[in-house]
Amino acid sequence: MKTDSEYPERIALIILSTIFFIGAVLLHLKHLRTCHDVTIVRNGIKQEFTLKEVERILTEKRKVPVNTAAAEEFTAIAGIGEKTAEKIVEYRSLHGPFLSPDDLLNVRGIGPSKLEKIRPFLKIE
Repeated sequence: MKTDSEYPERIALIILSTIFFIGAVLLHLKHLRTCHDVTIVRNGIKQEFTLKEVERILTEKRKVPVNTAAAEEFTAIAGIGEKTAEKIVEYRSLHGPFLSPDDLLNVRGIGPSKLEKIRPFLKIE
């Protein structure tokens, strides 16, 4: 019985198959990396964004304007219920606009840990 070393075509086939497999994996990885880009066309202008850029833009658009938002807008933020949202609006109407997100610590029901959780979703205009 012959060993593998006596069948050079078998060894060549194994080597070629391995090279083909590695090439296919690399091509697939390249495709995965490029297909996650987002292209937006506005007014005939094409813009490309990475997923991180899209996430940053959406987070910025989602932010609630603390000094003009109604109670319903605050309830869209996880961790802010109806009662807390009403307290924010009431505090704002009694004491004037918030100068920074830290001023929300003066609202009953909002402590340091809750403020840190909701801070990314707030904007002071």
